[in-house]
Amino acid sequence: MSQAERKHLEPSVLPTAVIPGSLYLGSYDTASRSELLRAMGITHILNTWPSNPALFKNSFTYHTVTSTPVDFQECHDFLDMVLNKEQKVLVYCMTGVSRSPSVVIAYLMKKRGWRLAESYKWVKDKRQTINIKEEDVKRLQEYEVQLHGSCSAPMGLAILNNGPAFGQQPQAGPAGQQQQPQEASAPSTSGPVFGAASAAPAWSLSNTTAPQGFRFGAAVAPGPAGPPQQQQERQHGLAPGQPSGAAGPNPFAPRPAAAGEGGDNDMEM
Repeated sequence: MSQAERKHLEPSVLPTAVIPGSLYLGSYDTASRSELLRAMGITHILNTWPSNPALFKNSFTYHTVTSTPVDFQECHDFLDMVLNKEQKVLVYCMTGVSRSPSVVIAYLMKKRGWRLAESYKWVKDKRQTINIKEEDVKRLQEYEVQLHGSCSAPMGLAILNNGPAFGQQPQAGPAGQQQQPQEASAPSTSGPVFGAASAAPAWSLSNTTAPQGFRFGAAVAPGPAGPPQQQQERQHGLAPGQPSGAAGPNPFAPRPAAAGEGGDNDMEM
């Protein structure tokens, strides 16, 4: 199939690269395009709908799930086998909008350590047409609790559709300032956040406000603790016992003439 012919295909027909070069998602229509799949280098097909026939057994290695609803672990074992060989696999169901996406989302949670909200957003951003059914959402929520001990999307997945793309970088505001995207759900507590902008480090020099009590140019050497009166005198540059209202010694005052020196020359050359 030529590049021009591929451009004329409906977007829903083309395999969606969830993990480019490894894991792809599609529908029955996608799985029926053997020429397209071979051109993309796909070698294995995971069929998540038991009644779908294996159309091209001589061209691809198939695995058809044995139960409905699908057993996530059964699917994960097949995907692990393919991806460990660095080969490409297509996961599909009839329409490619619920069952096969839920298998891929569960796989990302298991293998990448991501939470449900993150995995769903990752797949949704790649394939906008997915629409996980309520029963599949419930299974994914239960699976997340099993893996991570809590659920990051207790209100369901549809509420995440208007959130920022997973790993989206902050956008520049009208004044050139960085605006952080609003969180769509609770942040992940396990696994890396893919592509997320890191927070400012603790040693960032962005804080230019001087600390309280700071005097620019002051270089008061630390000394032994003394009575409060002496500490106050040190802070004001006074000698111990000197009244606070009295002026300190003037470093620019003429030096008194020593014995034997002329009194008309008050500066040394």
